[in-house]
Amino acid sequence: MDQMKIRTIREEEFPAVVAVNCLAFGEAAGEDDANAWRLAFPFERSLGLFEGGKMVATSAVFSFELTVPGGVAIPMGGLTWIATLPTHRRVGLLRRLMIAQFKDMAARSEMVSGLAASEGNIYGRFGYGPATSVMSFGVERTGAAFAAPIDKTAAGRVILLDAEEAASRLPALYESFRLRQPGALSRTPGMWKAHLADPPHAWWGATRMFHVIHETSPGAPDGYVSYRVKEEWDGATAANIVKVIELLAADPGAYKALWDYMLRTDLSRTVSYGWGHVDEPLRWLLADPRRFKVVDLHDFLWLRLLDVARALAARAYAAAGRLVLEVTDTFPTPSVKRFLLSTDRAASGSDPTFPALAECAATSSAPDLALPIDALGAVYLGGVTFATLAAAGRVRELTPGAVARADAMFASASAPYCATEF
Repeated sequence: MDQMKIRTIREEEFPAVVAVNCLAFGEAAGEDDANAWRLAFPFERSLGLFEGGKMVATSAVFSFELTVPGGVAIPMGGLTWIATLPTHRRVGLLRRLMIAQFKDMAARSEMVSGLAASEGNIYGRFGYGPATSVMSFGVERTGAAFAAPIDKTAAGRVILLDAEEAASRLPALYESFRLRQPGALSRTPGMWKAHLADPPHAWWGATRMFHVIHETSPGAPDGYVSYRVKEEWDGATAANIVKVIELLAADPGAYKALWDYMLRTDLSRTVSYGWGHVDEPLRWLLADPRRFKVVDLHDFLWLRLLDVARALAARAYAAAGRLVLEVTDTFPTPSVKRFLLSTDRAASGSDPTFPALAECAATSSAPDLALPIDALGAVYLGGVTFATLAAAGRVRELTPGAVARADAMFASASAPYCATEF
């Protein structure tokens, strides 16, 4: 193990990257899958661990922008392709790769790092906390009528795209949406190419993806949905499952029109969405909300604040206030630091609905709240409250009323949401 070497992964070594990751995750990948994944792989920010010239562990980082409350995008290092051969586990290889990638992210002035955790017990020790969640749900088509029928005169139209049209139109449409949603990530051209290549690994027994855009005004798209259809039969009765892959809408009208389109899919019994918002409006559109059935609720984007002061100052806040946070960190070395966060609505305008602007800096003042760095990552986008974490013993209130003050400041009008898998 002392002959280990860390270096950037070369493009010709990508087959070895796929092999290591398939072994680590118990998966199999065909040539089409590997070719699609290569399109998005960030070779320039990859690191491999090699023993005697053989790749035994991998890591990579995407250069993302993360939308935070206030419609601001900040630089984020998206950690990905983390894998270790089964023969080399539990000997500290992940720690070595994490230290190296943290140094690189710091050199690039990335305020936060994010990842999608394969297991929930791995990344807390590196300071990551679950910041967004997704809800998997299904809707029975039988009886899935809207409480208020859709106004066909104002609903606009849906247009089915071919592969070339999807590649030319969807990335720009997504880009126009992402700053409206805290938790959303930018997507590289390579990620779009890999996604729209739609390799067999992603099908799970269903069809290739179909893509539809919605226009309320001709030539002005305001939403889209990508979906698959899985063929199922109950004897001679069609019982297909329509699987929504991604649905984005600029406003409630476009949202309702796209769901109306999905719920009218012929030969189907169920419309499902594995990547829904935790505050999905569809339940409340239905005349019978029991047709909306939650299947699963789980975390997705985990965040680690790399530069606490800059990250806290970058987002907007729902209320003016002052907090001193004592933040405990254990990686890569133990530390306890205090930060004074102050938000001022007067500086941002007299309109009470306008977000309060913030300043944050290191301080020696007495703390109001004490929490570990992973808990700060969890609350950063407003996906969980300080009160909830305090009830779980993850936040300590040192000044009476500080938890309520923090929740008023960090509150978000909608739950943070990330739909970009990486």
